[in-house]
Amino acid sequence: MEKFTLGIAVLVFVILAGCSQKENHPTKESISYIEASVESLEKSAAEILSDLANQEFSIQAGQISEDDYTFMEAFGKAFINLYTGAVAEQETVSFKNYIANKNLLQFTNKMLELEQLQDSKGGNGIIFGLDNEFKKAELKRLDNNLYYLELPFSNQGSGMSCKLLVQSVNKSLIIVDLYFGNKDGVDTMATGHPAVRKLDNPKLWDDREWVDGVMEKLEKYETELLSM
Repeated sequence: MEKFTLGIAVLVFVILAGCSQKENHPTKESISYIEASVESLEKSAAEILSDLANQEFSIQAGQISEDDYTFMEAFGKAFINLYTGAVAEQETVSFKNYIANKNLLQFTNKMLELEQLQDSKGGNGIIFGLDNEFKKAELKRLDNNLYYLELPFSNQGSGMSCKLLVQSVNKSLIIVDLYFGNKDGVDTMATGHPAVRKLDNPKLWDDREWVDGVMEKLEKYETELLSM
């Protein structure tokens, strides 16, 4: 009985010693993980925004399938974090990895510029930030290779949503239309109230009359902001 008890004691000691050794002497893998985590925490907002801007979202097939739904949601979240983070940090960023249409890209760049100006003057009724909390996404297939994606999110308790039309071109996800639709939002003023603004036309930003009308409203609103 004494030998049996002694054997158990020795076994427990060996196990505890092994655990202690693992805790006190991390593996190369755990060291790399810790270093990567620390590096991530030390990144500036500008570096995080740069990482988001440079992300690429490629899919396997030529068209979006159900297998890409989670990836498409991540794509939408990355765009939102990039945009709202840029507003909050007053940073200039590139949306070229998200938007291919030159007119929509021009609009988004100008919207960001005016949203930043509006935010600097305390004119935004919502809180913009880089680290958003997302709720359940709404995803609808509208046509072959055309999807409607709505992502509700909040920052410091301030809730909003972003609606996107997403396609794939050359196996890369792209946004062909977008709408935040906030009460004081620049896109609400320029492209219409949520009750009338529809996201179902992937060719909308090829419509010269539509584009000219939107850009004219942005120009007028910029003049108003600068005079405040």
